Amino acid sequence: MSEYQYYEFQTVDRLLTPQEQDEIRKLSSRVQLTSTQATFLYNYGDFRGDPEKVLTQYFDIMFYIANWGTWRLMFRFPKAIVDPKWFQPYDLPDTITLSTTSKYVILDIHITEEEGMRGWVEGEGWLPRLLPLRDDLLRGDLRLLYLVWLRSAPYLAKYALDDDPIEPPMPPNLGKLSQPLQAFIELVELDADWVAAAAQASLQQQETSEPSLEGCLSALSADEKQEFLLKLVRREPHVDLQLINRLKELAGKTRSAPQSTPGQRQLSELREIASTLSKQRQQKEQNAAQKKRIQQLEALAPKEAQTWKRIVALIELKQSKPYDEATALLKDLRDLAEHQERSPAFNQRFEQLKPDYQNRPALITRFKTIKV
Repeated sequence: MSEYQYYEFQTVDRLLTPQEQDEIRKLSSRVQLTSTQATFLYNYGDFRGDPEKVLTQYFDIMFYIANWGTWRLMFRFPKAIVDPKWFQPYDLPDTITLSTTSKYVILDIHITEEEGMRGWVEGEGWLPRLLPLRDDLLRGDLRLLYLVWLRSAPYLAKYALDDDPIEPPMPPNLGKLSQPLQAFIELVELDADWVAAAAQASLQQQETSEPSLEGCLSALSADEKQEFLLKLVRREPHVDLQLINRLKELAGKTRSAPQSTPGQRQLSELREIASTLSKQRQQKEQNAAQKKRIQQLEALAPKEAQTWKRIVALIELKQSKPYDEATALLKDLRDLAEHQERSPAFNQRFEQLKPDYQNRPALITRFKTIKV
């Protein structure tokens, strides 16, 4: 299997300057660059830059995928509006890590699948689907980090000292996932039954409107008002959130951590719940499939005579695809006979059909797939 590595960097809060674009071009001759995006694709070789440094200096989010089973998402947040303590309960060595600079908080999510990916997945098109997760994290929605833990915990338990870890804090609304979160689950191949098992302990919460802070505007000093106006003129990002946070401070409201409930279940408990849910889901799917099959057979019953004629007509065409269609119809008639408890009648007619076509090995091979 050939090597495939894909890097995509995206700005959210601003455009890249011409000078920054020139600097990024120097990283690789393979770069595809716009004023908001840089992508790098490698089928051999590797990215010469340091992804974290490139993100910190120029971008707001990075997505990386390698076909041997590695996914990476990195986010850059303004330190003025994000508290690193929000993310610390989800810290996992080499999986969810935090770093800070004078201006930014960097959240690095790194998932590795020991057995590789289940199928070929290309990187193009994924980042636009995942981009809203950055705004969710800015608002304190930590469901993504819980899902990362859920995806990585079995692997980490296998190789870490704690072979049965306790889940991290449980964010609310895990049972009602947004499209970006569903895209993440699809991307990293997270088992839906594990998600459903985890969601059983997740509270459902309605979004509450923020209390009015307009009365606190007068409490801003003249210098602060001037500073916020300058930020607006300079089109600095997230000035609104910075102003809201400052008004909350003036109103005596401390910056509260995102709501969550302490994790209580061990990984083994989640595995057992997921196994039970999987069996229930499979049984439900089997029942639904059986019901659908019965409906199909009952619709076929009035057409049984015409179907036998159709089978003979298809066989007489002496072609591969008509043989396949005739075989499928014979299987339908066999199942209909079983449903109506008339299997001997079908078997007798099928056996009468075989001698006429003994000189057609391709057809006879197909006949052998019809178990009676």
